[in-house]
Amino acid sequence: MRLTDTQISDYHSYGFVAAPEVFTRDEIRVLSSGLDAFIDDKRPEVHMQRRGSEAPRLIYAADRYSEAFRRLSLHPRWIEPARQLLGSEVYIHQLRINPKAPFDGESFWWHQDYGTWRLEDGMPSPRALMIAIYLDDVDATNGPLLVIPGSHHHGHIDETHPDRNPAGYTVVDIDRPAIAKLVAEHGIEAMTFKAGSVMFMNCNLVHASPENLTPKRRTIVYVNANSVENKITKLVRATHHANRDFTPLVALSDDCLEELARTVA
Repeated sequence: MRLTDTQISDYHSYGFVAAPEVFTRDEIRVLSSGLDAFIDDKRPEVHMQRRGSEAPRLIYAADRYSEAFRRLSLHPRWIEPARQLLGSEVYIHQLRINPKAPFDGESFWWHQDYGTWRLEDGMPSPRALMIAIYLDDVDATNGPLLVIPGSHHHGHIDETHPDRNPAGYTVVDIDRPAIAKLVAEHGIEAMTFKAGSVMFMNCNLVHASPENLTPKRRTIVYVNANSVENKITKLVRATHHANRDFTPLVALSDDCLEELARTVA
């Protein structure tokens, strides 16, 4: 899979580009089944919601303990577009799953992911991507990802206050006046796509997401890819938050998930 010139132009203009239903229903079924196998595990890579819910808020590094997610982490359908957009070989800085539980999925305030990677991991420049892979249908009601299109053109935003979590992850929240100014200039769009769709986002794109108050699950896998020429300089956080292996990824075959689907059918 390669992005077209128009898609690449849209990415640079708006800070994101989406490709609908990149992964098939069978491939998504394999990933969803894989998630079900460990979603209730109590392990360091699983961070629970803040208000005492039994539902996880974030699950990191699933590629290390799930064969389905290992294959996803090496899938050519996101690796090749990532190489196109970053102009180099890539490695995974971080892989995380945000499984917004029915009725219980918590919100995330407006932020830039590069704000965290710059602050905590010493990432030299925003030469990195957030790649959102949709495991569920996401509509306007079940806590969609919200973006401020074009906000990446403002670069790193300084009007912030880091919201640190004892488990080791940080969201660098952007102050309300700065958000109001950005929205007045650019507006807000909800990223509503079918399961199997993939969205490529600039890591300086300002984004947030509301709570999921519906009976529908809303799960997005974020493969956060970094250029091998932009490796982090602060090796402080746990490796599931900030990967130390900067080896360029070697993609598996395009049917690697389909092959797994056949074995578990």
